[in-house]
Amino acid sequence: MSFGLIPTVSLDSSSVSFSIDAAAQEFTPEETANYAKAGYEVELLRREVYKEIKTLINEPPPNIVCDRQETLQSLNPNIREIANNYCSQSQRIVQQNNLSINRFNELKSYYDRRDDFYRQVQNTLLKLQN
Repeated sequence: MSFGLIPTVSLDSSSVSFSIDAAAQEFTPEETANYAKAGYEVELLRREVYKEIKTLINEPPPNIVCDRQETLQSLNPNIREIANNYCSQSQRIVQQNNLSINRFNELKSYYDRRDDFYRQVQNTLLKLQN
């Protein structure tokens, strides 16, 4: 099953598996808020799924990246179903927060730079918690 471009979050880390030239890219305050909400929800889901898989296999889960089918194919069927559900739910979360998957991944690359966008996302998350 191929999802095409979906969040490339993995169960080991929330990393983007490709790089883009984002120097000329811009982001809006709305995108910052949408990314913060989507990223937070995906991270909560990732932690839940990580624990569930770890309990089932009695060890840390292997690296599972939603847009890399080979990371799903080698899993036993029960774990693969959990991972596929995680990938589908992650995709829905991103889309429910008014972002395309491509844009989410672009914004993730900004976030990983830990510069201005990172600070804006962190401030948005703090506001959401209050």
